[in-house]
Amino acid sequence: MRTAAALWVGLLALTGCVSTNVDYSELHSAAEGRLRRAGAATPRLGQDVKALLSRPLSAEAASRVAVLNNPGLRASLEELAQAQAQLASVKRLPNPTVEGAMRFRRGERADLEVGAMLDLTELALALSRGGAAEAGVSASQLSAVGAILDLSFEAREAFYHYQAAVQVLELRRSILDAMSASAELAARLREAGNIPELERVNAQSAFLEARINHQRAEAAVAGAREQLNATMGLWGRATEWQAETRLPEMPETELAVDKLEQESVRASLDLQIAKQRFTASARSANVSRAAGFLPELRAGVSAERDEHWAVGPAVELEVPLFYQGQGEVASARAEMRRQRELYTDLAIRLRATARSAATRLLVAREGVAYYRDVLLPAKQKIVDETLLQYNAMSIGAFQLLQAKRDQIETARGFIEQLLEYWVARTRAEQLLSGRLGKQQAGVPVQEIAVGAGSGPTH
Repeated sequence: MRTAAALWVGLLALTGCVSTNVDYSELHSAAEGRLRRAGAATPRLGQDVKALLSRPLSAEAASRVAVLNNPGLRASLEELAQAQAQLASVKRLPNPTVEGAMRFRRGERADLEVGAMLDLTELALALSRGGAAEAGVSASQLSAVGAILDLSFEAREAFYHYQAAVQVLELRRSILDAMSASAELAARLREAGNIPELERVNAQSAFLEARINHQRAEAAVAGAREQLNATMGLWGRATEWQAETRLPEMPETELAVDKLEQESVRASLDLQIAKQRFTASARSANVSRAAGFLPELRAGVSAERDEHWAVGPAVELEVPLFYQGQGEVASARAEMRRQRELYTDLAIRLRATARSAATRLLVAREGVAYYRDVLLPAKQKIVDETLLQYNAMSIGAFQLLQAKRDQIETARGFIEQLLEYWVARTRAEQLLSGRLGKQQAGVPVQEIAVGAGSGPTH
């Protein structure tokens, strides 16, 4: 009896060690560590949403608000709780079955028969099934960290799009003011008979075009702001936040793009998840194969009362004569092969994406430098020379306004190029943090307009 009691206590301890609680702070800390290693600045953990929204937002603060407040992220993290609950279910002890019977004979005391049985085969397979489920939980934990990282970078991109949209709106407003002044001047000169009708019509047309472009830029700002609100999980008065409205300058030092492919593969959460999925499917295949050949064995105790109580062991055995779980084994092996191919496909796409991201970042950086050092100074020179000619009365006001308009259009191109740089850098940092985001994995994503116009190896 002491031996049996010790066995039951040991089995209960085995199943009691499975936790169904999710440590969200641990997940956030793991994500923060990956962000730091990727070179992405992060605010301290102690900040809450109200504190972050009480001052002008930055890209880092927006990502923090999103991670703390987005309900979609909280919903996705519940998948980890489900995986842990499934693990607890898989590793549970099989419940014993109890049988009883009573037989009556005329004029005699009723005979009693009772028995208790435990499924030993299920008990033997429980630990093996638990191993497969544990691999699935590990994959879910990595996926949860990945979901935090994805949302963080999504918020950063949305914030950069908002900043760019605001800057483009300001430029569109400058163009609108210039074209409005040009149209008014042309109307007065035409009324005085100093210019032909064609010049007045051209000036009016340019003003109307500038006005529609300004309206479209206003819509782009509103759309970018609401996209950022949705990413941060904000509604109501919480959407009245203020933000830094200028895209940051390009940093002097750049990420080590020559090592981007190597470091992305090394840090990849996606590949680690794929490995865990493969491990889980391989273990499930082993369990299915073993379960098909093991007889279903139940053992227990049986007691019967006739004149006296008689107690003895009882055994039930189901022999796998006609079916050895061929369907389950084939399904598990197919899943294992599927996970292996998915892993290989992911490794190929990750490497290709890293190379593409490195090229995109370098090209965007060169484009920003070209706008800043060549195009913008050239346009400023043209405006200065045009102003000199205007002061000398060699050209008219319309030519000066056109030169200024061209300069502003070049400034808009610079903003869009700077946005391209920050998006490219953000996605490179995302790869270095271990995530192949949806945008980089080939899934179409609608971007916000900023202006008119034993597993396998890798």
